[in-house]
Amino acid sequence: MRTATTQIRHYAKSGARLYIPQRLLDHPEFPFMDDETLKVEILDDKLVLSKPEWWEMLDWNQMPQVWRTLPEEIKVKVREAGLAPKKDC
Repeated sequence: MRTATTQIRHYAKSGARLYIPQRLLDHPEFPFMDDETLKVEILDDKLVLSKPEWWEMLDWNQMPQVWRTLPEEIKVKVREAGLAPKKDC
């Protein structure tokens, strides 16, 4: 089984927790490991979990020197994701 109903619990100051039933965690196609960093997106009316790219986990506003040295293909991806620094160097 690759589907289940579940519950989400909201916390006033820290966000929310989503319960994933054990039968989904035990499924051979479940793609995530314990303590793995995940990207959470809302696409249309769905919540999507995926493994982030390395450049999605960085605050480019804090690293202008590194931003300047990135290959243009990475800069394009960062810009398309809306993660480029405010002052695009």
